[in-house]
Amino acid sequence: MIEDYCKENPIVFEIKKKRWIKGHLGRFWNKESYQNLEYVKQPITKEEIDGWVSKGYDYVKSYTGSMYDNKNPMPDWTNNIPSTFPEFRNMTFTLYRMDTLEIMPEHVDHFRTYRKLYNLEHNECYRMLIMLEDWKPGHYLEIDGNGFINWIAGDYFIWRAEVPHAASNIGIDPKYTLQITCSLMQIDEAWNMLHCYNIPDLTTAEVSTTWYMKRLLNVIDDSIKEKPMYIYMFNGFIKKLENVQHDEETINYLNTLGVTFYLTEPLCSYIHGAPQLFPPDGTKHDMLFYSEFRGDENPEQFRADELDCISDYVKKNNLSNVTVYTCDYDVDKWYPHYASLFKLKYDDLFVKSLQPKNIIDPIVEPTFTKKFMCLNWRYTPHRHFLAAYVAAKDSYVSWFFRGDLTVIGTTKWFNMHRLSEKYPDIYIKFLQGFGFLNKHAPISLDVKVETAVTILDRYFMRHLPEGTIADFTDATYQSETIEKLYKDIFVNVVTESRFAQPTGNYSEKTYHPMWYKKPFILAAPPFTLKCLHEQGFKTFSDFWDETYDEITNHEERLYAIMSIIDEIDSKSVEELKYMYIKMQDILEFNYSKLLMTLNPMELN
Repeated sequence: MIEDYCKENPIVFEIKKKRWIKGHLGRFWNKESYQNLEYVKQPITKEEIDGWVSKGYDYVKSYTGSMYDNKNPMPDWTNNIPSTFPEFRNMTFTLYRMDTLEIMPEHVDHFRTYRKLYNLEHNECYRMLIMLEDWKPGHYLEIDGNGFINWIAGDYFIWRAEVPHAASNIGIDPKYTLQITCSLMQIDEAWNMLHCYNIPDLTTAEVSTTWYMKRLLNVIDDSIKEKPMYIYMFNGFIKKLENVQHDEETINYLNTLGVTFYLTEPLCSYIHGAPQLFPPDGTKHDMLFYSEFRGDENPEQFRADELDCISDYVKKNNLSNVTVYTCDYDVDKWYPHYASLFKLKYDDLFVKSLQPKNIIDPIVEPTFTKKFMCLNWRYTPHRHFLAAYVAAKDSYVSWFFRGDLTVIGTTKWFNMHRLSEKYPDIYIKFLQGFGFLNKHAPISLDVKVETAVTILDRYFMRHLPEGTIADFTDATYQSETIEKLYKDIFVNVVTESRFAQPTGNYSEKTYHPMWYKKPFILAAPPFTLKCLHEQGFKTFSDFWDETYDEITNHEERLYAIMSIIDEIDSKSVEELKYMYIKMQDILEFNYSKLLMTLNPMELN
């Protein structure tokens, strides 16, 4: 989700890729609101002046211009700026006037007061400049060695803290600008908290009104989003909810109008009464923050961390009208324990809020040379098993891990010995694939990873490729690279985040082959294809057996998927090209449905 946010928020994505950006927001102010204010000179250190003089700035009338900062009452129209740039927070405003022969030589801002005020590092600060009037002769702005003239009122420039810049006025007319100091809204702030709306005795946080949260709110039905509502963006216990105790008036209000919860991540489930088998950090979860299952569990035993927290909140506040929407398909069927406290329903807010993908060339023809592609990032067992099975074939695979089969060959739902006895042909290919990955990892396609991570324990804790999320974000969304890969394959083996779970779930990963008009085999929890069908999408049962979607035994579902991979692999590329032509109606249908379903959100 973090990389999704950066890609789909234009300003955030651009400012992370570049050192400065330029845009236009229009003009919504008048001259009287800023020209008649009392501007004053701000002191500059002797050290700064001496440095400029030593470079030849020794006949300057005045360094910098005059300022009217937000210690004073600001014009009312500045109140519109934060909502115009919801990507930024902690905005401070200074109106700035440069008179004739005033010069600000090239420099880098230190942000000392601002950093102290908001407890920020230098590289977390940004400077924004809004041009309040059309350019006049003699006015000049320079950012990172690039000179600017001929701007119009409403043009803006944003640059990072380390970017040198300069300005001057050798014209007759004063030059007026609005200078804003700000910092980027960190998306992990939104992820790690509970967002509340329309609840009388709780305050909606600033982070709950950011661009990304507005995107989620945009797809919620109006009849719901105008009423009391929570959105939880993270996994596991909802800590903020543990301390919420409403007053009596609010409780009556909530019971009258109802309270709605949206959980945008799959549930972190566990089996009630099961022994704590995973001691590395004392958790009840075998996958760090969630658990995997065999597939034969009794629904009466299923619990989830998030639902436990909501249950406690409902009981503590005597609430009687609560609905919880999750992205887990058939959630009410699998978690009946909570039915007496609140209604459980399926509605995947995250998937509904995804934005259209920018496809460079939407025309796709059967000119591919490879049969398969399987993209992976975070480590999970099912991804390892399928990446291994596909890697030794005619394919593109991304994989960043090495592992010993004695360590990773047995999980709660998978056993190598059972595989060798029941499906010896699959077992042999499986071993070959594991060897291939261990020999060649890291295998990079859309993101460069230098070193493979070795999986050392059976608990699969905290295994990400070496590198940063920021690096991953920038690299993954090199659209041309991804598009070229998709054009050169027949089918995408999609390895979703979850597999050995009771409830179906899919994400933007499943949409990717639809955008690029490719068929897909979906490695996800059971009945995820059924969920897709109910959302109006078409899949490929006319071309291979998709009853794997109905297999609740996760090990057997994995083997059924591998059998389909073998079936496709047995065909020549020419045969697959013919099959691809016969699929065109389905591929075009899914692509068109995505275009109709996922609408770009207006930011202002």
